[in-house]
Amino acid sequence: MKYKKGDIVLIQSSAGKAIPKFHVKLLKKIVVNPSKGRSMDWPGYTGWEATPIYQKEVDMLRKQWQISFHKANEDLTFIFEEDIIKKVKTS
Repeated sequence: MKYKKGDIVLIQSSAGKAIPKFHVKLLKKIVVNPSKGRSMDWPGYTGWEATPIYQKEVDMLRKQWQISFHKANEDLTFIFEEDIIKKVKTS
């Protein structure tokens, strides 16, 4: 699925399935290509700078999971594109 700046998506944290799913707005796409190192090869990845959009979800993640969000539409986080479950709203 193709995502673009401004899309609102539902994500599952890569930290584990016990953490509830939450909604974010995609802000900036980041693509890192695979590269060769001296002792190992580094895989590439695609991800997004994003911001949580619902204060209710931010409060729950901070209080129950000690995730350091404070304000919806202000805090920034990085999410891997593979952690996106579905697009909820298109920009």
